[in-house]
Amino acid sequence: MGTNAKEILIGIDGSGSMLGHARASDASRWLSLLQSINLSTQTQGLSARAYRIGAGTAQALNSESVTAARNPCFFQGCAPFPAVASSLQTLWEVNAPAGATPLRLLVSDLEVNQNDISTLIGAIRTDLSKGASAGILALKLPFEGQVFDASGKPVFSGKLDRPVYLLATGNAVQVREVLEEIRKNMALKGVSSQQLSILDAQSEPKTLTINSATLIPQTIGRSGEPLRLGGNTYNPSSHSQYRFAKLRDGSTGIALATIQPWSGGVTRPDLGLVKLERIQLSPNDSTDPSGISLKSMSVAGSNLRLELEIPPSAPAGAIRATIPRGSLPEQWWIEWDKDDPKATNAKEKTEGLLLLMTTLGQQVQAQSPNKAPAAALCFAFQHI
Repeated sequence: MGTNAKEILIGIDGSGSMLGHARASDASRWLSLLQSINLSTQTQGLSARAYRIGAGTAQALNSESVTAARNPCFFQGCAPFPAVASSLQTLWEVNAPAGATPLRLLVSDLEVNQNDISTLIGAIRTDLSKGASAGILALKLPFEGQVFDASGKPVFSGKLDRPVYLLATGNAVQVREVLEEIRKNMALKGVSSQQLSILDAQSEPKTLTINSATLIPQTIGRSGEPLRLGGNTYNPSSHSQYRFAKLRDGSTGIALATIQPWSGGVTRPDLGLVKLERIQLSPNDSTDPSGISLKSMSVAGSNLRLELEIPPSAPAGAIRATIPRGSLPEQWWIEWDKDDPKATNAKEKTEGLLLLMTTLGQQVQAQSPNKAPAAALCFAFQHI
């Protein structure tokens, strides 16, 4: 879990993509965030060192601390602030006091240069190896100005609410307390669009398992009946952790879900987060899924739905779909991620957010390997 720190290192992203928050007609929300950060550190009994982030090294802020970022010049690069890019990793390069897990807090839109998160993740890994956990508080605040893509090209100019993220690493309890205190303060000031995620290697929520299996199309085939596989008969009543299905000609696949009925949520095509494998019913069986593939993944709150395509040539058998601990995205990660730059609401989203969050989750969990997966959905099928 890591030991408690007495000091917090705070970094404010000084890149031009953040300027619209300080220039918004309702910039009071931006100032409220900066003030809430100060208040949170004080109520947690922490001393603070603040930095402007984005140059080759972190630039210390002295007299005004984080509230210096209320000045548009903080992002424009006018006196007394030089122009910077988005070298967000420099906060994790600041030396922290020895003897405790460093506590760091980055305020940024997380729009890194060329959408390359490798340097940022590499820097954060150093603290993770010392027992740090991670957390992120996401808010949408008034913004007025230009929105840029990952290459620095303007893609929108005007007024809207844009995401701001507070990415924290450190002792899991301290990370949660600091972020929850800021969230509470911002809610009291009228900011309702907030999301909070805590990535902690020590916590281990119960593995998601299958609740229902629905044939696609639903009217072609049967479910819940015994199956004859590899010369043996398998009965659903003896294998409650599985769902059983018989596919007829015209069946294209099956939808697995952790809750029934399924409703709402957000859906994406295969994100490469799900592993499909055959369960060996005899020692010589292959684990290859034999053409079975993931068509889409849906997340609704803490529930998961996977739609699989099963070709007629796929041999009968038992299949396991797993998502490793740390790789299961939360619903808001998908909703706030900019997957389609041409979508009308793309300007309100963050490019590369889903990649950053799943990678960070994987890195946190890598500090405590050999855990049960986040999700394991099993089913058995045959063609009839």
